[in-house]
Amino acid sequence: MIPATLPLVRHAHSRRVSIHSDIKARQGHLSNLWVFDSPKINRRFTVHGDVNFMHLVLLEGDVNVVSYDPAPQPVFADIENDKVQTFLDAIVYFRDGHEEWWEFKRAADAGPTRRGRAKRQLSAQAQAAGAAGKKYVIKTERDLEGRSYEFDNWLHLCAMITRARGIAHFKESELLRQRLCAHDYANVGMLLQEPNIDSGLMLSAIASALQQGHAYAELQCELLGTHTTLRRRQA
Repeated sequence: MIPATLPLVRHAHSRRVSIHSDIKARQGHLSNLWVFDSPKINRRFTVHGDVNFMHLVLLEGDVNVVSYDPAPQPVFADIENDKVQTFLDAIVYFRDGHEEWWEFKRAADAGPTRRGRAKRQLSAQAQAAGAAGKKYVIKTERDLEGRSYEFDNWLHLCAMITRARGIAHFKESELLRQRLCAHDYANVGMLLQEPNIDSGLMLSAIASALQQGHAYAELQCELLGTHTTLRRRQA
């Protein structure tokens, strides 16, 4: 793990979101409510439920995803001669130009045996996506299996970027670029020990390089730490 004693870079810029309406909207439904500050879309927003939150955090580290909308406008479909309005959980925009309409559900509410509100909701969303020519995807907790390290890493990497928002770290980014270009790899611990750099800003530079696809590291099977090796991603 990255040592907790490393200095944190603080910034004056803050973005506030109100959670009062989100709490009221739950109407007794028991689910965790998260507030997330996304470096990828430069936006702070609320997220209902652990499955939703984990999938969105993992999008931060997907180099094939350029952006996503965590609160899309409603879509409409005709179900049993009734015009239905429904809200998707996210629209995901990919580097190759295509987009996908995502809905997050527990696996029990996503399968062919689903009943009640979930059945009507997912049918409406699938129909609306088909009419719009978009790919409709249902993501459940099963899609998160084996990705706990990756989730934890990206939760911390996003925080590293957020802490340094608004603070120039050209020196750290340039040093990282030089090390990767010269050797095709760089060790996190060694980078943090470089003279005349700010370790908090270096962590932000590392996190940004990983998110933007300039570098990659083993984030699926182990936690990011001073032992982690960064490798230059070939164009």
